[in-house]
Amino acid sequence: MRYAAILIAFLWAQPDPQAKEELNRNIRFYRSIARRTGAFRTKALPKLNGIRWQVKIQGGVAETAAPIAAGTRVYVGGKDKNMYAINISDGKVFWKYTTGDIAACPAAYYEGKVYFGSDDGYFYALDESKRELWRFQTNASVQSPPSATGDIIVFGSHDYNVYALNRNTGEKLWEYTTGRVVQSGAAIAEGIVYIGSDDYTLYALSLKEGKPIWQFKTENEVNTTPVVAEGIVYFGSDDGNLYALDAKTGKELWRYNTGGKVTGSPALSEDIDVVFVASESGLLAALDSKTGQEKWTFRIKSAFKASPALAEGFLYIGGMDSQFYAIEIPTGKVAWKTKLDAPVQAAAHILDGSVYVLSTAGTLYALH
Repeated sequence: MRYAAILIAFLWAQPDPQAKEELNRNIRFYRSIARRTGAFRTKALPKLNGIRWQVKIQGGVAETAAPIAAGTRVYVGGKDKNMYAINISDGKVFWKYTTGDIAACPAAYYEGKVYFGSDDGYFYALDESKRELWRFQTNASVQSPPSATGDIIVFGSHDYNVYALNRNTGEKLWEYTTGRVVQSGAAIAEGIVYIGSDDYTLYALSLKEGKPIWQFKTENEVNTTPVVAEGIVYFGSDDGNLYALDAKTGKELWRYNTGGKVTGSPALSEDIDVVFVASESGLLAALDSKTGQEKWTFRIKSAFKASPALAEGFLYIGGMDSQFYAIEIPTGKVAWKTKLDAPVQAAAHILDGSVYVLSTAGTLYALH
């Protein structure tokens, strides 16, 4: 019995593998980590010094494109069918990889490997030198931002399916069919995949087998990427609501009406238990993550379609007014803002005191 107790204590003390991944600077996804909190453990940009560099993606970018900064590169796809790897140091194109159609899917980066989908229906895995490691064929466009933990990578397709593949080989582990297009990215926590569909539903599926655990119906499309933390999953819908559900059962805990479509994903500050949601009504709201009560609100005359990103007490978000905002998280006051060349629909990515933001004109900015 004594040895059994020691073994149990040893196993209990072992760090959660996904938690270790979240601390690994060489693993980054759309919305930062696999739980998709939109919070970055990195140096923030409290004061804007200027534009370190900017680069134009020829032919522009799709509405679903967004930059990912990891290692020494920023990865972003374009309407010219290319996925770009751009040097963080100088903004020069290190390589571009040509697919068969628009590269509208945000990439995922996992210890030297780059994963992304294309409107050609393929999901690709490359190494850092752009050598193709494998590709997997779906039956329609892949715009869903991939997420991974361990050897499993998960994404959705316009063919209505959610796919889980072996991240190293591209072998299909399972697929799950929803009622419509899956543009949402998956959030992964404690062996469960949370992902939305244009069939108005958020699904909870087992990571290992893809079996349904529960589903929650809204009044419109769910193409935003959910956030999961401390037993709660948060997500927005085109019905104008931000929802908070029990992550194990799918029971609704609270909802918050924003007055417009929620096309950007929420962000969560786990340190202070505040969730942030932006809306096409022009509202940005900070809410108590347990109750949904307002902490503060901020409004613009235009719409927010982008997702907020967080770092060290600041929130970063672009608007359809072509302004990019840095907002103090405790107060909701604007720390700084800057005018870009076009509206912003993509979530920013933050790394080492620089903010990488993509405009709808296809310009990628490195703000410092």
